[in-house]
Amino acid sequence: MVRINSLPPNKTSSADQNGDAVLANQPSRQKVQFDKPVILRQSPRWSRAVVWTLVGVTTFTLGWACLAKFEEAIPAQGKLEPKGNVQPVQAPVGGVVEQVLVVEGQTVEAGDPLLRFDPETTQAQLESLGAIRTKLQEENAYYRAQLADNINTDAPVDIAPGLVQLTSNRAALVAENALYRAQLAGDATGESLPPAQRDRLRAANAELNSRLSIANLEVDQLRRQLTQTEAQLANARDALRVNQNILDRIKPLYEAGGIGEIQYLQQEQEVNNRQTEVNRLVEEAQRLELAIAQAQEQFRNTSIASQDELQQRIAANDNQIATIDSQLTKTILENDKQLQELDSQIAQLQQTLTYQELRAPVSGTVFNLKANQAGYVANSTEPILEIVPTDALVARVFITNRDIGFVREGMEVDVRIDSFPYSEFGDVKGTLTQIGSDALPPDQINPNYRFPAEVTLGDQMIAIDGKPVQLQSGMSLSANIKTRPRRVITIFSDLFVRKIDTIKTGG
Repeated sequence: MVRINSLPPNKTSSADQNGDAVLANQPSRQKVQFDKPVILRQSPRWSRAVVWTLVGVTTFTLGWACLAKFEEAIPAQGKLEPKGNVQPVQAPVGGVVEQVLVVEGQTVEAGDPLLRFDPETTQAQLESLGAIRTKLQEENAYYRAQLADNINTDAPVDIAPGLVQLTSNRAALVAENALYRAQLAGDATGESLPPAQRDRLRAANAELNSRLSIANLEVDQLRRQLTQTEAQLANARDALRVNQNILDRIKPLYEAGGIGEIQYLQQEQEVNNRQTEVNRLVEEAQRLELAIAQAQEQFRNTSIASQDELQQRIAANDNQIATIDSQLTKTILENDKQLQELDSQIAQLQQTLTYQELRAPVSGTVFNLKANQAGYVANSTEPILEIVPTDALVARVFITNRDIGFVREGMEVDVRIDSFPYSEFGDVKGTLTQIGSDALPPDQINPNYRFPAEVTLGDQMIAIDGKPVQLQSGMSLSANIKTRPRRVITIFSDLFVRKIDTIKTGG
């Protein structure tokens, strides 16, 4: 092994000088001295050059990383769509298609005719609904007339038998109540009543008068008996007073022995008999007065009972009338509801007659044409066809919830159409013009929350072999939204921070 020590030129160490002297003096040792290793030293200038080169490159790299900036972009996926939404075309009202005036893929202008409808079916439906409407109106007019006590109104031909019976019963109850009220009012003629009710009124009044006459006759008889009894009582009291006077006069004679005891006792007995007669007649007079009072009360009760009975009958009839009125009112409400529905249907059919020709609401291309032949039955809830507007295309993209914080309207966007590889055809420049205010929930296609956004394209064409090709609706795309300039050093600082966080989490 040979080692070479690097020494400055023209300089030798003391050991080298001594060795040279020994070799000069001892030739036999020259061979041995020659076999010793020789140390060669590298020049320090090369080491310093390498070190400073590394330091310079590192310093330049750090300085460039601290000063240099790049555009940070957020990726977003989406597709091209017309700026105006796809316009579904629905029939204003249902109907049968008579003629189809367009085909799938045809370009139409706003106002161009698309379909024509058959008016015959609509006209037949309109006539049928009109007949039903007239019938219901006649029924309701009849029911309202009955509720207003216009009992002479004729019933419609097609009215339900059960309702006819109800109205007949109501009319009878109303007439009966009119009779009872006439009796209560003391109406003897009943001029406002129908002939049949007048006869009933006369009969009822005759019956009541008969009962009142009987009660009044009994009162008169009792009064005559009372008069006779009072006359007898007056005579009896006079006889009692005379006999009592005689007894009072003969009593001193009897006590003096002027008359016999038998004669005195006979006079005393006569007084007692007269007193008994007076007492009997007094009781009879009281009984007759009580009987007269009872007869008079019965007379009054006969009139009151008749009125009470009439009031009860009127109340019972009013309850039945109220029940019938409730059923009639319910029927009227149901008919009114049907009339409202019929009016709505008739209005729709009348509108259908005015919309026999369906026209394009916007300019565009016809697609998803369902009514492809005559006889198609259209309804007002499903579109017959759709029109893709001829407006400029926009890129509708979705931004993840993680990236939305740095995105603002007005940012520049690089749009890369998936149908045209970026490496060969480049991208389309655009501007972020709209961002959704709330995130859309996850679904089967997109499992994460995302915000919808709209990018206005700077060009509607893309060059292929030097020729512009029109972009089409529905093309998928990838968009890079330029959010902010960022220094290169932040990439390494972010990596360092994440590494530290990972170590902390793992610890």
